[in-house]
Amino acid sequence: FFRSLRGSNPTAPRSNHTTMPPTPRVDATDYHSGQHSGRMVRVTGKLLSVEGDRAQLEMSGGGAPAAVVFNDASLAAEFDASLVGSGHFEVIGTLQGDATLQAAQVVNLGTNFDMGMYGEMLSVSKRFPHMFA
Repeated sequence: FFRSLRGSNPTAPRSNHTTMPPTPRVDATDYHSGQHSGRMVRVTGKLLSVEGDRAQLEMSGGGAPAAVVFNDASLAAEFDASLVGSGHFEVIGTLQGDATLQAAQVVNLGTNFDMGMYGEMLSVSKRFPHMFA
């Protein structure tokens, strides 16, 4: 099951292999609710745009895209402009009060990632949090 969440390309490039603390996975509703402001979260989505030190991701659950900001050039380099519209990424970072995500780690999930299945997994994880702790 979890392999399918990584997409069909398990060898997709990855950056910053440091271990991150446990963080909640959030969808668009959670992201924009304000309940996670100032906290580290995981956001997964399809790359919509890249410009300088910023990117936008379309998240599960619809709504406005996640605005991702990078302070580290190696993180920004993960978001290749050729992947706009097809690349999927998981970004771990701190959700700021202005609804921007300050990236700390980026994982390239490839171009064949099932956002529908990911959204279902998020739904199940919210209903049964003890199984995903």
